[in-house]
Amino acid sequence: MARQLRLGDVPPIYCIDASALVDLKRWYPQEMRTFKPIWEQIESMVNATRLISPLAVEKEIMEGKDAIAAWCKQNKVMFKDIDECQIQEIHNVQGKYDIDYWNNETNKLGHWGDPWVIALGICEDTTIVTNENKDKANRIPQIARNFNLRSLHLLEFFQEIGIE
Repeated sequence: MARQLRLGDVPPIYCIDASALVDLKRWYPQEMRTFKPIWEQIESMVNATRLISPLAVEKEIMEGKDAIAAWCKQNKVMFKDIDECQIQEIHNVQGKYDIDYWNNETNKLGHWGDPWVIALGICEDTTIVTNENKDKANRIPQIARNFNLRSLHLLEFFQEIGIE
């Protein structure tokens, strides 16, 4: 069921992770007419700055050079530049990860957007959308809980914004 807003309420902002974007494209192909309303609503939210993501997620997705990378290129406005708030928060976020996990992820080739999703979520007071396991250590939902951030799976996000 869609979240009901009262007069004067500000519509919520969602910060989406790479896992949710990739699964969105995989499970709900844009070229299929059946899923066109989903993509129209997603793009409408992007254009209204109600669906955002950090630059690190864009870089992570662009490594794939696939259909979701092409979509992200067309919807570049959703990716937010790193600002002072995010730089400050990334240090707090780092402290919630297991040190070995953090070091392993940051030393891999490629980009890792997860901590930046959380930092942007804190700075912009968003609900996070991710398809990562909510109960697994060092994953976005678990780390986000440390900062009192809500985290939704893609299907929960659809229900909240009224996609049936």
